[in-house]
Amino acid sequence: MQKQQIPVIPSRYYLRLIEILIGTHQYDPHLLTSLRDELAKTELLSIQQIEQFITVGLSLPNTQDLAFELGKNLKLSSHSLVGYALMTSPNLEHALRLIAQYFRLIMPSFKLTIQFPANSQKVELLFEPILQMNKQCLAFHVEAIAVAFYYSLLELAEQQLQRYQVYLSIPEPVYQERYLHLVKANFHFNYTWMSGIRVVIDQQQLALPLPLADAHSLKVVEQRCQEQIQKIYHQGEIVEWVSMMLRQANQVPTLTECAKVLNISTKTLQRYLQQQGVEFQALKQQISIERAIDLLENSSFTITHIAYDLGYSNPANFTRAFNKVMGCSPQHYRLSRSKTQ
Repeated sequence: MQKQQIPVIPSRYYLRLIEILIGTHQYDPHLLTSLRDELAKTELLSIQQIEQFITVGLSLPNTQDLAFELGKNLKLSSHSLVGYALMTSPNLEHALRLIAQYFRLIMPSFKLTIQFPANSQKVELLFEPILQMNKQCLAFHVEAIAVAFYYSLLELAEQQLQRYQVYLSIPEPVYQERYLHLVKANFHFNYTWMSGIRVVIDQQQLALPLPLADAHSLKVVEQRCQEQIQKIYHQGEIVEWVSMMLRQANQVPTLTECAKVLNISTKTLQRYLQQQGVEFQALKQQISIERAIDLLENSSFTITHIAYDLGYSNPANFTRAFNKVMGCSPQHYRLSRSKTQ
C-alpha cells in the first residue's frame, strides 16, 4: 500500500543531526552543508523524506550510534514551546502530562500515553509509532526518543531523580556500553512484543518539585502550545492525519480511537472534521474501499480476511458496502482485475 507523502514531521531534529555530523569533521562538509540547506527550506518533512535521510546518515562510516548521539544532543529547548512549558512546570507529574498532551508538537509520528497500572505504585509511559515507516527508520527513532527522554528527565529533575526502567523494542546495540553511563535508568532491549518504548517510574517521583517552576510563564507557554495545536487542526491538517491513520493502521480505527491518538475528545475531533467539511464515516468508508481495492489487487487474502481486516463485522456487510461504491462484489472485482493483468 502506498504511504502518503504528507509533510508532518518537524525538520529541526534532522537539522540538528546534520550539525552533529558536521561537528565530527569526518565527512564531506560541502555535502552536509548542501543537505542542511535543503532541509532548512521547509519546517516539515514527510516520512518518506526522513526514511531517505536516515538511510543516507547511517550509510556513512562510524554512524552506527547516530540515533544515540542525536538523543544525547537534544535539550529541552530543542522542543521549542513544549520544552519551555516542561521547564516551568511545578513538578514532574505536571511535566510528564504536558509531554503526553503536546507530544505531537515534538514528534507527531509517535504518540505518548501515560498509564497508572492498578495495584501498582508505578507509572508507565508508552511511546508508540502512529505512522508507518521502514524498520531502519523506526529503530532509529525509538532509540533517539528513548535517549532524548532520558536527558530531558535529567535536565528537569537533576539529581533528585531516582533510577527507573526503560524497555525498547529494538535489538541490543553493539555500543551498549554507552547506555551504562546513563546511570539514572536501566535500559532493556529486545522487547519485540511491543513497538516503541515503555518507561516505568515510581509514582512517588511524580511529586518531585522542579527547580525552574514558574506559574506565570507556564500559563503563557501552555496557552501558546494550545494555540499551535488549534492552528494545526484549523488549517485542515486534522483531515490528513485522520486519513493517514485510516490508511495505515493494521485494523481500521474508530472515531474514538483516532481521537485518542490525537489526544483530543471524540466531540472535538468531530467538530474539527466538520469545520473542514468532512464526515468521519464517509471518510472511513472511502478509505476502506481504497484499502480493499489494494488488498484485492495485491494480496491473496480471502474476502473474509479482508472484511475483518477492514473492520467490518462480517463479510456480507463488506460485500454490500463494496458493491454500493464499485458496482460489483469484491470477488467479481478481483476476478476481473486478474484477467486484465
